[in-house]
Parts: sequence; C-alpha cells; structure tokens
Amino acid sequence: MRAYQFPQTEIERMTVVSRFGGVDFRTHPTKVSLSRSPDMQNMICDQNDFLVKRTGWKTQYTYTAPIYGLFLMPDGSGFAVHAGTKLYFRPVEGTQAELCSDMNEDFSQSFVMSGVLYLLDGQTYRAIRRNEDDDGWEAVKVQDIAYVPTTTISAAPTGGGTSYEDVNLLTPKRINTFIGNGSATQFQVDAKDLDDTAVTAEVGGTAVTVSSVNRTTGLVTLASAPANGNGLANVSIAFSKTVSGYADKINKCRIAGLYGGKNDTRVFLAGNPDEPDCDWQSGLYDPTYFPDLGYTRMGTDASAIVGYLKQYESQLVIKSGGAQESTSYLRSYLMADDGTALYPLKQGTQGEGAVAPRSFATLNDLPLFLSARGVQGVFGTAVAEQRTIRSVSDAIVPKLAAEQGLKDACAIVYQSKYYLAVNGHVYVADSALTEENGDPAWFYWTDVPAQCLAVLDGRLWFGTADGKVCRFADAAEDHAYSDDEAAIDAYWRTPTLPLDDWGRVKTVRDVVPTLMPYSRSGATVQYENENGQTLALSRNMDLFSFKTLDFSRFSFRCIPGAVSYRTRWRQHRMPLFAVRIGNNRPDEPFGLLALTIRWTQGQPVI
Repeated sequence: MRAYQFPQTEIERMTVVSRFGGVDFRTHPTKVSLSRSPDMQNMICDQNDFLVKRTGWKTQYTYTAPIYGLFLMPDGSGFAVHAGTKLYFRPVEGTQAELCSDMNEDFSQSFVMSGVLYLLDGQTYRAIRRNEDDDGWEAVKVQDIAYVPTTTISAAPTGGGTSYEDVNLLTPKRINTFIGNGSATQFQVDAKDLDDTAVTAEVGGTAVTVSSVNRTTGLVTLASAPANGNGLANVSIAFSKTVSGYADKINKCRIAGLYGGKNDTRVFLAGNPDEPDCDWQSGLYDPTYFPDLGYTRMGTDASAIVGYLKQYESQLVIKSGGAQESTSYLRSYLMADDGTALYPLKQGTQGEGAVAPRSFATLNDLPLFLSARGVQGVFGTAVAEQRTIRSVSDAIVPKLAAEQGLKDACAIVYQSKYYLAVNGHVYVADSALTEENGDPAWFYWTDVPAQCLAVLDGRLWFGTADGKVCRFADAAEDHAYSDDEAAIDAYWRTPTLPLDDWGRVKTVRDVVPTLMPYSRSGATVQYENENGQTLALSRNMDLFSFKTLDFSRFSFRCIPGAVSYRTRWRQHRMPLFAVRIGNNRPDEPFGLLALTIRWTQGQPVI
C-alpha cells in the first residue's frame, strides 16, 4: 500500500534592506551589494542613513545672458553675478548694481584676499572692492591699481645702485632712488626706451620739476640739483617702461591657488593658454604685484596646469597629463637665510591628469578633482610627503565617463558633500557615508541645469546657460519638492536578487516598504523581472494637515511615525527579482526607511 505524501509546508522567508548606500553603476545588477543600488536618481541619504528625495530648485533671478560665475562677496553683503559680458553686484536686500560691462564671455573663477574679491575670466584680471565712499562695490582692472615696485635703490646720479624689487608684470611703472651729490641734475634710470607717460621726481619727499627726459637712453634731467644726500637716497624718480606681453601673462590666467606654507600669504595664478605649463606667484599679501621673475615652469607645455589643491602644509599643482610626464607637482615653503620666501617644487606621480579646472575642491581633508576616468582623490602623509592619486568614484565611472564636455564640469563642497555638475546631471559624494572600500558613497541627480555652483547665504545656488540664477530649496519651504514647479522623478531600485538560491524559482508574496511620514507623500512600487516592469501599487501616504488638506486624498493618519504597507501583489516562478520604489509627483517629499521582501522558495529552474 502506497503511503500518502503530505505536501511540504512552504516556509516564508524575508529579505530586508534597512541600511542604504549610494549608487553602483559599475557592477552588474546581480552582484551589487544589497545596501547599494544599480539604478537610483534624485535621492540622497539623510543623516540617519535612510533615503530621501532631494529638494527642488527655484529660479530666483533671470538675466539675458548665460551665467558664467556666482561669487559671494567678502563681507557677506551679497554676491557678484557674471552674466554674459556684464558683472553685477546683487545685495541680500535692495537693488542690484552693474559693476562692469566688458567681462569675457566664458567661465570665471575667483579668490579673496584682504577683503577684496579677485576675478579671473581669461581676459582681464579684476578686483571687486569697496568704493572710496564705502557705500558700494566697484570693479577695477588690477593693472590700473597695481603695486609700483622700486626696482633700483641708492644709485649714483650716473646709474648703478642695488636691485631691490622685480618689475611688476601688471604695470609698466617703476621707481628708482638715487643719492644726490649736491651738483648733479641728471640721473640715469635703470631702463631705456621709456614710455611717453609723464616722468616725475621727488627730493626728500617733495615733488620737483623734471626739465627734460631722454627716453631713448633713460637720462632724466631735473630743473635744479638736489642737495647732497650724504650717503642716503634722497631722490626718487618714477617712470614707465612697457614690456610687450607682460600684462597679458596675468590677465589671461584662469586658475588661482592660495598658498604660503602654513598661511595663505600669496596667490599663484595659472591657466594662461599661451604658457600652459607656467604659473606666477604674487607678492606677500598683495595680489596686485606679480614679479616678472616670480614664475615656475612645470614639465612641458604639452601638458597644461589645470588646478591647485592644498594638503597639509603643501600645495599640489595638477596638470592635464598625457604627455609622458608627471601629472602632479608638490610645492612646499622654505625661508632663506636672508628672509626670502622660497617655494621649492618636487615632481609627483604620473597618475590621472585633470580635465576640468572648476572641479577642484576639498571634501573634509580629501582633495578631489575630475579626470577623464572619474573623480580622483589625493592621499598621502605629511611625514613622508608622499602622495598617491587614485579614483574615488569607481561606482559612477561608467555614467560619468560617458558625459560630454567634461572640461566644463564644475564642483563645490557643501555640507560635507562634493557636488559635481555636468550636462544637467549632478554627482554627489557624501563623506559621511563610506562604502566598503573607503570611498564616499555617490548619488546621482537629474534635471539640474547647473553650469556654475556657489554657496551663498549658507545655501546651494547655481547659474544656468539660459541666464537663470537658481537656489535649492530648504525642506521646510513651500513647494520645496519641485524644480520650478516641475515634478522631481526620484526612485531607488534594489539589486537584481536571486533570493538566496540561483537555481530555484521563487514566489514573491508581497513587498513591504517602510516610508517616512509627511503631510503629503506617496510611493509607486514596481516589480522588475526578466519580462520587464510590473506596476504593483501606487499609493498616497499622507498625514492629516490643514495646510495640505485635500478631500480627494483625505487621511485620518495623524501620528508622524514610520509608515509600512503591503503591496499584496504576488509574483510566481521568478528566478531573479528586483523592486523599484519612487515618487514622481510635484510637491511631494519621499523617504524610504526600509524595504522587506517576503517570498517562498519553489522548484529548481528548468
């Protein structure tokens, strides 16, 4: 007699995701870690490691030309806007003012020193400073206010003397001092072929008359002989000697790096397309003075300097690479016996070169920049002064490397996150959330048309190619979850899951998402398998609120706690399974705390 076989009881199993990381576009969806996602957009991790929809952006101001730069003023009273050929000052409150109308129509960069904002647009080096009446800001060409060096001191009337300061690249003006002998009226300056501008003289600090100037020889004749200086320089003569191309060496620069050892006492400028391998150092706390001999060439001109980074007490100079030479150089600081500041340079590694001058930023203590193969980080020790450049963006490289025009990418660090914007996409590295290999977790945003970024008034702003100046909203603002009234399509997808056994089919009984409570929210859950996507459930998840009361989606839920619900949608005979959950409705936040998949194991795959 054959015994009756009772059917085996199906054991319900659970797969739970309760900790969320960033995206992983590199790994095959079936091999991605459970906490990461092979497909996610417009999400970011909250401080408690759960996912939330990013806030939207709103247009604050509109201009008639592309926005090439946004810059916070040194005193925080407002910001400067580079729109097309014009530069504006826009105060926190009040009416904007036009500062100049001959800006270069290209991206600009800036730095601040001694309360002055300096702009580099590749055409004219400018200083944005308080005006004489201290009731507003003005934009002046630095060459018009440049420091005038005293190139020779204590010379005899016939010339000679001691070389004192180098010629300033930004101005043709120079000063020589002489020791009067009581009878000489003619004084030989240290240059020939002088400019046609006025030559002036002082004796003992008082202006005197210049009777004639031989501009070819540089011989200056005073109306009367100065008194005997008795070994002290008592005669000062100011003149001009233009050297062709000197001012353009600085005016054409596009890149700035502050450095001075332990303090940022000088600025180094680079990015001149005529001399791509060269940079120039300023005077001590004086960005209006660039000595003509204060330059450094690094490698060959086949590889351009792209940007500067600081690490510990050193400055890193990053080049574009690809020319059989080092892509980085290490600048340090020394004080010579005579008190002269020296900045020796050491050749660095041959790692990935940089491609985007505006991608340089430091995330906490990690210097970052964009290369053709993703975002690179500079790692090293202050003890051995060794530096290693390696990728910190392997998870996003397949998508990032496919972007067009990487040279125009821009980046900024805001609230311990590195934001890299290119082609309407933003790649966000979160330093508070690290992956298994120690790299920061990465997130991917869409529909953000930023071509320049800035942190203004403690918030993240950006400018667009069609002349908009926009700001990301705070979560508490009205309409914070729309991009200029357009819906934000935000979602997260699980890896493609074998659910413990690659060789058996499974029955997915239901999916239970646990969501953050909001006065108005909702979620759409989709199952994904080899046959494509299947809509499982689209559901509102509102809290009762008079502010957002809508009788068409009335809710009695009043307690602001985590909300879980079951899809109650079965899927049979599935060897692999994935869930996508998101929200694409305007003005609706969305937060995912956890996701539970309940399933049973079936027969072997045939």
